[in-house]
Amino acid sequence: MHWTVDLSGDGGHAVVTTSGAFDVAGHLRMIEDIVSRSGWSPGTDVLFDHRGLSFDDADLRAMYQASANHQLNDTRIGGGKAAILMRSLSDYGRGRQFELLTADRASATLCIFLDEAEALDWLSGQTV
Repeated sequence: MHWTVDLSGDGGHAVVTTSGAFDVAGHLRMIEDIVSRSGWSPGTDVLFDHRGLSFDDADLRAMYQASANHQLNDTRIGGGKAAILMRSLSDYGRGRQFELLTADRASATLCIFLDEAEALDWLSGQTV
């Protein structure tokens, strides 16, 4: 699992772009990397562009573990918005599992998308 992080704030949010194959350990490393950066502030809104990430081997158990990763770092992540952009309907389903498992256990507000324009509208406060 690979990722790039842009905390420049262009558009009022950070952008994390991922590629490779999703794995729980990589997910935890990604969170640690993001929240450890000097430009990170808890509560920052983020667009997670997972269109280049394969979720083929991710099952419900992996989504439980990913949710636990988020919860473990909740105070460092903060209460911002996270728009999670997925490539396919099956990936969208995995994202919804993560969203539902995390929603009542984290400060951040998560929403899963297949359309980048809708994700950006949601991050900017426009209704979807």
